[in-house]
Amino acid sequence: MRARWWSFLGTVVAYAAAAAWAAVSGPDPFPTHFGLSGQPDSWTPRSEAVPLHAGIAAGVAVLFAALALAAPRIPASIVNTPRRDYWLSPAHRPAFDDIVSGFLLWAGGLFLVLQGATFVVTIIDPTETAAKSTLVILFLVALVGSIGYLIWLLTHPPKRSSTASRGVHQGRTGSHSPR
Repeated sequence: MRARWWSFLGTVVAYAAAAAWAAVSGPDPFPTHFGLSGQPDSWTPRSEAVPLHAGIAAGVAVLFAALALAAPRIPASIVNTPRRDYWLSPAHRPAFDDIVSGFLLWAGGLFLVLQGATFVVTIIDPTETAAKSTLVILFLVALVGSIGYLIWLLTHPPKRSSTASRGVHQGRTGSHSPR
């Protein structure tokens, strides 16, 4: 399993730990919705709220994992990407699929971290607004930065071949000394 999958699973486990902590230590009633200021504007009994939040997060985690697994199976005819001729060529399609899958896992992991951190802040102080607003702002900055990086990466494909980047130069067989 690749590192990006382990990272995603790590965010799933961290979220599950935060949800378990909220189930036993969270306030009752538990805030179920927050305004833009971070102030709770809806409260529900903890026994209903925590499973609701956990179910939504589990659904999002499954959705992003399924999308990451499905990315390599997307037909080239429906892919719309910068430098389409480069990324969809047989030599570069696996790299494109890895980039898209990795981005989907990253975005899903960011969502789970936001939700888990919201649980933790809610347990510590249910009426805290500044920390929740800060979490949302950090999430949005990270997401926008990630999208920007994805766009930059897709519009600027690597200039070197994979063999040149590993120190193998064209025209050399490796059996002759450069001296």
